[in-house]
Amino acid sequence: MSRIVKSCRFRAAIPRQKRPAFSTKHGPRPRPPHRSAVPRRDRYGLAPLELVIALPLLLFLMALMINFGTVSSWRIRELAVARQMVWTSRYPRSLQAVPRPAYWPATAHLGTHGDPVATMLQDPRVDQAVVRGPVIGDFVVNRDLLDPGRHLRSGRAELTRDFPLLATLGPYRMDTETELLDNRWEFSRMGLGHNGDHRIPAVYSLPTAPPGFSLAYVQAVRAILTMPYRNDLRVLDRDDEFAAYGVRLGWGGGSPDFHPSLQRFCSLDRQTAQDRVDNLVERIAGVRGGQGQAHVPSLAEQMARAFRDLYRRVIQELQNQLNAVPPPSPGQVASIQNEIADLQRKIDTLDAFLVILQDHGR
Repeated sequence: MSRIVKSCRFRAAIPRQKRPAFSTKHGPRPRPPHRSAVPRRDRYGLAPLELVIALPLLLFLMALMINFGTVSSWRIRELAVARQMVWTSRYPRSLQAVPRPAYWPATAHLGTHGDPVATMLQDPRVDQAVVRGPVIGDFVVNRDLLDPGRHLRSGRAELTRDFPLLATLGPYRMDTETELLDNRWEFSRMGLGHNGDHRIPAVYSLPTAPPGFSLAYVQAVRAILTMPYRNDLRVLDRDDEFAAYGVRLGWGGGSPDFHPSLQRFCSLDRQTAQDRVDNLVERIAGVRGGQGQAHVPSLAEQMARAFRDLYRRVIQELQNQLNAVPPPSPGQVASIQNEIADLQRKIDTLDAFLVILQDHGR
């Protein structure tokens, strides 16, 4: 017994050697923290408690997300309805021909109103006298016609609904308005009967000529249409010789137009009209050049030169026929030579007439 006690005492006295910690090249590995094999009984029931505390917050957040998504979807629908209203009110459409959207509640409001004045488009940089007037020269300008701020249409949609969740928040209300500039300056709005009609009389109130001017114009037109020698003026644009030679020799085309046209102008000033008439008379009678003044050929000189050139061209064509291979028959040769001689006499007559015109200063 004593030996056993001594042995135990001896063993107890011997200090216990520590086992060397496992080391790596980076140093000794740290020992894991002490874990108790017995679980802590003071944490039982915390997970259900945390769930009970967090669940209302999660449900409230989910309800807000659903409400926000619902409001956003109805906002998009409301914008689409407002746009549909403003476009269906634009000519040639009408609100009666377009049905009410099926998804739009019967208690919700939709409609249009138009033709207000958009003051934000009244830019002074486009406020020019030629289109905004009110008067430019002797013309009165239709100031409202080319107004960029007129004919502004507006489509509107209103909606009041309850939130799908959290009804205690109360109903929400949305109001959307969409605008469309509808000033297209169509001929029907200008009081015109056709798209090809002139817009100038619709934009400007043109001054009217005195009744005497209008009556004189009508009388002049009637005098021209009913004058007894009107048929003698066919040579000015419907001459038979030019047309006949063109068909016979295969040149094509018609007769030249010798009419001295009056240059276009728009004025009630007597002096301006007199200057244009004087210029027309000069182009008819001609002006002899000299002392810095340009020569203006008269109408008679122009026609004489045109017919002389025509006869010379015909003679050249007839000479080509005489020189053709095989040559024409003796009877055709005689006929062609007679025609050439007759044309040459006409050319001589025209040359003598041109000399007379030059001697008389025309």
